[in-house]
Amino acid sequence: MSGILTILRKEWRCFIGSDRGIFIIYAVLIVSWSLMLAAPSNTTVQAGPLWLVFFSVVISANFSNTVFIAERVNGILEILLTSGLSRRDILYGKMLFVFGMSVGIGLFCAAVTPLWRLALYKEAASTLTGETLLLYCAAVFMNTACSAYLSVRMGNPRLLHLANLLLLGLLVTLHFVVSYYFTVPPFILPLALLFIGALATAAARRLYESEKILQPVVL
Repeated sequence: MSGILTILRKEWRCFIGSDRGIFIIYAVLIVSWSLMLAAPSNTTVQAGPLWLVFFSVVISANFSNTVFIAERVNGILEILLTSGLSRRDILYGKMLFVFGMSVGIGLFCAAVTPLWRLALYKEAASTLTGETLLLYCAAVFMNTACSAYLSVRMGNPRLLHLANLLLLGLLVTLHFVVSYYFTVPPFILPLALLFIGALATAAARRLYESEKILQPVVL
């Protein structure tokens, strides 16, 4: 557990020490996505809770690029692997950081949405429910786990986030197609995302415990 906390502190210090432009990017993402979430149902912009679900890919992709890919490219990961920390602690610490930051930003985005609706459309009610936020958290977990796995498994990690987007899109599309013909409980999609995330986590752990993690990254 102490190893995971060490990785969390390290990733947090790297984040708060990032270039100012990074924080501007996240601010723009939060404002733009919360505006789309705030749009009433009678506008062409409103796409329902799916805006927030696919927002999970965008946010987790940004953090995963730094935590999983950049550190393999610049050699920092090799230093961590020889620092005495267990490989599982390194993996789980990085995943927990990406998950926590992505969920935190997503929840902040959801919290800002009612303010936009009140200011722009004079509507106090929010279209976001507890089920939507649970779905968002499940999507973040799947994206984080898949990023940890694919960052090592894929020969070209630049395609990692496209793969996450395609996988999430496939699952959401399949869920809606099945829901059109059958009655599907609302917890099925989050459960499917959590299940895939658990499989990806187990696969990532095996890769981190192998020497494949030390192979050169092709960009």
